[in-house]
Amino acid sequence: MKIKIVKGFITQRMGDKITIFDAEKSVLLTFNNTATFIFDRLKKGHETKKIVTDLAKKFDVTKEKAKKDVSEFIATLLLKGLAKKERNNQPQTKIR
Repeated sequence: MKIKIVKGFITQRMGDKITIFDAEKSVLLTFNNTATFIFDRLKKGHETKKIVTDLAKKFDVTKEKAKKDVSEFIATLLLKGLAKKERNNQPQTKIR
């Protein structure tokens, strides 16, 4: 699955963390280094499976833990309106 980060938010990097400001909702979010790692890869268009693999390697955690972290973070981004699911552009085949 691909997740697209929505544009229009003010972002600022401070060390290994990112702060995002949503002026429309007057909301300020600060991501820790794990969330920043995931956010950066989503912004670059990486598939979630690749992000899970890379996260597990970088932070020396199991793939199950990395998958849970990525899923929870993406759910938060979707809920806050910071991201949206990107449609798959491949034609769909009907199964009869």
